[in-house]
Amino acid sequence: MDRAASVTILILLLCAITTQGIPILVAHGRCHCTGTSAKVIPTKSIRSLKFIPSGSHCENAEIIVTLKNEKKVCVDLEAKWLETLIKKGNKHHKGTK
Repeated sequence: MDRAASVTILILLLCAITTQGIPILVAHGRCHCTGTSAKVIPTKSIRSLKFIPSGSHCENAEIIVTLKNEKKVCVDLEAKWLETLIKKGNKHHKGTK
């Protein structure tokens, strides 16, 4: 094997080794929420709640509320009203079984 081929193979191996630990960013590989709101959202205007656990895509757990007007709001996980809403929902869900 000539010198140029050996150097090329060495460079390719070094590139492969150094890039192995670098995550590849894809469209859904990011947090959905850039900020959160603790503002109370009336339950009558909520269409759905979506919980997204933390993971490789985002280090933060997220809750996204979809309103009846299709607007989406990222809610602060520490919001007191959210905790109350979830507890009410759990009681209601257990009662329907």
